[in-house]
Amino acid sequence: MTTMKFIVSLLCVFSWLSAGAVQWQWHNPQLEKSGNVSNIWNQGWDEGNYARFPASAKSEVRGAVWNLSRHSAGLALRFVTDAKVVKVRYGVTGGWSMAHMPTTGVSGVDLYRLNADGSDSFCAGSYHFADTVTYTFNVDRRPKPGDQEYALFLPTYNGVKWMEVGVADGDSFRFVPAPTDVKPVIIYGTSITQGACSSRPGMAWTNVVCRKLRRPVINLGFSGNAYIEEPVIRYMTDVDAAVYVFDFLPNNDRREKEEVKKLIIDAVHQVRAKRTAPILLVEHAGYSSDEVDEQRHASYNTLNDAQHEAYDILRKEGVKDLYYLSREEIGLDPDSWVDVVHYTDFGMKKEGNVVAEKLKKILKKHK
Repeated sequence: MTTMKFIVSLLCVFSWLSAGAVQWQWHNPQLEKSGNVSNIWNQGWDEGNYARFPASAKSEVRGAVWNLSRHSAGLALRFVTDAKVVKVRYGVTGGWSMAHMPTTGVSGVDLYRLNADGSDSFCAGSYHFADTVTYTFNVDRRPKPGDQEYALFLPTYNGVKWMEVGVADGDSFRFVPAPTDVKPVIIYGTSITQGACSSRPGMAWTNVVCRKLRRPVINLGFSGNAYIEEPVIRYMTDVDAAVYVFDFLPNNDRREKEEVKKLIIDAVHQVRAKRTAPILLVEHAGYSSDEVDEQRHASYNTLNDAQHEAYDILRKEGVKDLYYLSREEIGLDPDSWVDVVHYTDFGMKKEGNVVAEKLKKILKKHK
């Protein structure tokens, strides 16, 4: 019996050593580029980092906007591998979480397998947050053997200093470069657009849209700072987009109605001075306390009235390919919010699905 116990113990040790001896090959998307084509999806400007504005914007946009543009909201990697385990490791620039938003949403990543039928499958990962953040994804159940394509969505409210994707030695791996022949959708908005308060990056509504459309979606959401500013729209129109989306109303509740109306009209004119692509105006979806708070009820209705009046004026001026998405179409209910204005995953998914369907119709009409 003693000999048998010894043999069993020895086998356990060998098994442990064997598991620990797995060698990992680590892939850096910044170092494994195919020519001059970036591996970072949903990025308007490739400058070898994980930011959302180019260096030239630092002197042209407000400091708060610049700082928020360092966050990797909406950015993604795509890669193809036959690995049964995928690891991700990276460093971030700021704190991991916020009072109303979990660490996994602020600083985490999300992995999806992209299926041949156009659907995606969520890959839950185990994670550890430290100086180096690590995620491990078990992906050994698959519809077919061999290579699978994956999309990895990056943190919404943190900056990424560096990132690597790891698979075991012997597994195939290659990054899928960002497309150069597909025009992106580009969205200018608020903290909600940036991703507050999704529990994980894949649930941010712009990423829901990206997953639904299978098309690049550039996130220009700036928390508390979507003030309909000329420099931001100028950079927005630097991108030759398929559709330009404005969803900035919640950050303009301290402005008078006529000022908001003028800013919207000017913003549309600014886009039209350079680009002919469709423009979609999205209404304020409301507040969770709408049924009990008269001031907030009046506030978002005033903003939506201002935008719809601006829309009517622009249409009468003959501005073409201008589209509108109303609060009623978005259709949120009180469970859609974490607090007064920021969305739960439920709210994110709902708005993402509605916007995606609207964009599908617009894109079909203008293909």
